[in-house]
Amino acid sequence: MSGATFGRKGAAADAALAARRAAFLAEERARSHQPAPDESIGAAPRPIFVREKSLGTAYLLWFFVGGLSVHRFYLGFATSGVIQVTLVVLAYALIFSKSPVGLVLLAGWAVWLFVDAFLILAMHKKANERVRRGAVASVFA
Repeated sequence: MSGATFGRKGAAADAALAARRAAFLAEERARSHQPAPDESIGAAPRPIFVREKSLGTAYLLWFFVGGLSVHRFYLGFATSGVIQVTLVVLAYALIFSKSPVGLVLLAGWAVWLFVDAFLILAMHKKANERVRRGAVASVFA
């Protein structure tokens, strides 16, 4: 199959079509090397708007799916969220294996989840500071 008949089964090579396709490809290649209007030298960078995290959403996530630490992942505290999820999974695994250590781990996880209700306010402030700092750094960098 030659390049002149690409996409057309059984068609003979058409010189006019091949010339039009070559001209089109040349235009596209030339256009891809031109800077976009926003990338031109001396243009002011466009501000980046980043939505801040909602305190209400964080509390709703804590209330409804707090056992999965979704509120911590939402606020950007993924490491402690993974630790919390691992703790509850380990606790249930030990409970199902009839180990009393599982009850202790589950109680510790429940206390941590209750304390999170009071920590969400501070985590919310830190998350929004991180968002603001990242947005300003990317605009003026």
